[in-house]
Amino acid sequence: FLFRMVKESYNLDYVPEYHYDIKNLYKYYLKPQKNNFYIAIDTETDKIIGTSGIRSYDRNNPIKNRNYSKDTTASIYRVFVEKRYRHQKIATSLIQKVEEFCKKNNYSEIYLHTQRPSYGALPFWLSQKFEIVDDTKDEMGTIHMEKVLQRDLLQITSISEIEESIET
Repeated sequence: FLFRMVKESYNLDYVPEYHYDIKNLYKYYLKPQKNNFYIAIDTETDKIIGTSGIRSYDRNNPIKNRNYSKDTTASIYRVFVEKRYRHQKIATSLIQKVEEFCKKNNYSEIYLHTQRPSYGALPFWLSQKFEIVDDTKDEMGTIHMEKVLQRDLLQITSISEIEESIET
């Protein structure tokens, strides 16, 4: 699914410097505690129709006027939705899961980069309240974006969900 989506979205075949994480999802998304990988599955066909990966910030090149760290900054990778499933809030649902995960893992912001020519990407990220921090205007149309996470000040739960921690 992922390599097919990379081909459809960017007209790229496997490029080791860009796609090393796809070759080893376990190493980059599942093994590290503060990383994860989400999939959306069509329950009628049992096929993957969307993905989103999250991992600690690990870029070596600095982003304009930003001081991201692996401890406080998460990075979004591999957000894809099969063409015929787009505009059905699948990516929105995946990103909601990512944001919940990031809050639980004490990230204070989420970083991503996208390419201007990528169909619908920039309007989607802006609709999710990500802000542009650097429009590089490079040959790939790379745009760096971030979202500062707000801490939940209120938690609503049921007594049955926390009954073990309640002393009688």
